[in-house]
Amino acid sequence: MENNKIFLTINRINSLLFLVLLIASLIGAVFVFQEITTSTRKNAVEITTPDKETKEVIELSDVETIRDKGIQYIRVYSKRDGVLMSGGYSKTLINLLFLSKKGEEPKWLLPDNDSNILVHRVLKTYDEQTNKSTSDYIYLEINSQSEGSRACISSIDGESLHCLDKDLNKIIQYEYFSDEGTIGLLVQVSNEIRYKVFDLESKKLESDKFVIKL
Repeated sequence: MENNKIFLTINRINSLLFLVLLIASLIGAVFVFQEITTSTRKNAVEITTPDKETKEVIELSDVETIRDKGIQYIRVYSKRDGVLMSGGYSKTLINLLFLSKKGEEPKWLLPDNDSNILVHRVLKTYDEQTNKSTSDYIYLEINSQSEGSRACISSIDGESLHCLDKDLNKIIQYEYFSDEGTIGLLVQVSNEIRYKVFDLESKKLESDKFVIKL
């Protein structure tokens, strides 16, 4: 009989502890949701789009710095996809905004906000002797309904953008050959996988090799 009372007491204590943990979890979830929402609202602003024709609510990232060049830029996200079930916002990278060193008007990388930037990486040359790197280009994979997937190269300051290849079904892989000043792209074009190499100085196609048919 005493054993039954002890087990009953333990069960009640366990139930009470579980209830306390459940309430604490709910409070924590509400707090996190509020923090996400507040953070999102702080970074959200309404701007005039690069083409000057419309206005759009966007979200700005922190200022990023390419230190060896003294270049600063901000990632610009669209919130047009709306609110997720988790309470956060679905956002898509749509542009890069480069800040002027002289305090002049910043420079938009893309002429409009109608494309999605799937990948953006700073391409660097590494010096093994000094263990230092030099930023050479910015590589981007851009997708839009009108032009499909595009592999593009920008100058490090965002002043010039050149798309090496477009109307691609998919960009599978890229590889930067800093010694040769070229970039290799493994891409899907229609039902073929091809490997293309572009010279980054002239922006011209150097080679185009068939890999496999799908």
